[in-house]
Amino acid sequence: MTSIQQFASNLYLTELHLDEFDVRGAVIIGGKRAVVWDTLSHPRDMQPVLPLLDDKYTMVVYSHADWDHVWGTSALRHHEVIGHNICYERFLNDVPLGLQEKKLAQPGKWDEVILVPPMMTFGGQMQFDLGDVTLELHHLPGHTLDCIVGFIPEWGVLLAGDTVETPLPVVNEDSPVEQWISLLEHWEKDERIKTVIPAHGEIGDRTLFTRNIAYLKTLLNGGDFDLPVIMQPFYHETHATNVEYTRKS
Repeated sequence: MTSIQQFASNLYLTELHLDEFDVRGAVIIGGKRAVVWDTLSHPRDMQPVLPLLDDKYTMVVYSHADWDHVWGTSALRHHEVIGHNICYERFLNDVPLGLQEKKLAQPGKWDEVILVPPMMTFGGQMQFDLGDVTLELHHLPGHTLDCIVGFIPEWGVLLAGDTVETPLPVVNEDSPVEQWISLLEHWEKDERIKTVIPAHGEIGDRTLFTRNIAYLKTLLNGGDFDLPVIMQPFYHETHATNVEYTRKS
């Protein structure tokens, strides 16, 4: 069941425990529009969000097209769905394939999922006036090629999606790690950012960028990283895969 935490005035966090990890989205309530940042894994995950939206003009923003971020959209009375250009492309191939695989592995569990691709896409960046608050979307390829972050300058909040993560980020076979590091370094230097809210792991400040940069640089340099003493099996497996992918490149 999704839990909702009021993190600040007009900013709510949606949090869900899945089998191997937790995932977090957000709801931003502006004077003119509301934004649901990621719709988690299933339409039922969005049911607790509905009272927050009321009759607001509602936009859905996908941080990227991974299943645990985009499969709940059909539960919402959305007016626009926004994602990166590559996010839309993924809805033409690996997103429906992933749903098909889960349906075969767990019959009945995912039958209510109706995939909703982005209606509006962008390449580099995009900005929205929500009424008294602004949401800036910026492309930040790394974990996946379609990853974006959402910056709310009035609040000093960066919604980071899967671009940073604790205890460690997830590298994929096609992750552009050097570009990922460079873009994280850009945000690390941005003094406007006071709070960084990732989709997985702890909420923090710009030191989350610092920690993820250090980890990714260590991988690229072939060094050994001091992992936490206590870490979920998912992240032990992820670290092994991260090493494999970065040593290949």
